Amino acid sequence: MSTNNLGGTPTKLWWIPMITGLLAVAIGIWCLCSPLSSLTVLAWFFAAAITAAGVMNLGYGIANTAPHSSWGWSLALGLIEIICGIWLFMMPEAQLITVFIYTIGLYLIFVTINAICEAFVLAGYARDWLAWMLIFLFAALVFAIIFLAGPIAGGIAVWLYIGISFIAFGCYRIILAFKLRKLSKTIHF
Repeated sequence: MSTNNLGGTPTKLWWIPMITGLLAVAIGIWCLCSPLSSLTVLAWFFAAAITAAGVMNLGYGIANTAPHSSWGWSLALGLIEIICGIWLFMMPEAQLITVFIYTIGLYLIFVTINAICEAFVLAGYARDWLAWMLIFLFAALVFAIIFLAGPIAGGIAVWLYIGISFIAFGCYRIILAFKLRKLSKTIHF
């Protein structure tokens, strides 16, 4: 492998994308399995999950400050997720459902676009997995856009779009974690 500038921290912290990926897959499966659940319960669960993911991404960004690493994106994403989660927790219950519907759609679009950029940055280290990552990310992006185009009118289909978006994004994060783990074994520091 050629000399690279990936640094040790991103690959040593491969388990953080794994946890956020598993969390996203769990949320997606829960959305698909219980479409009739209360929106309020899902909104509170999402607020807790996005806050936890934000703390993990913030930690990943802080720990990964090596020159030429894209630590700023993880740091920014973590801060946005924490702010969004706290904002949802402080929202009055009467407004929570409407705000939650639009917040989750915008959140999925934002993190998917961020992940597409992240995938292209990491493609220089392992091009063989870029296609699979992009397939999952573009699927997540398309379903998030469809969801946001008509979130309230979609009825049960809304949960299908949310669930598939989260599962696709979670699969991307899990693939990323395995590839970072593999890179940590091949790159010697």
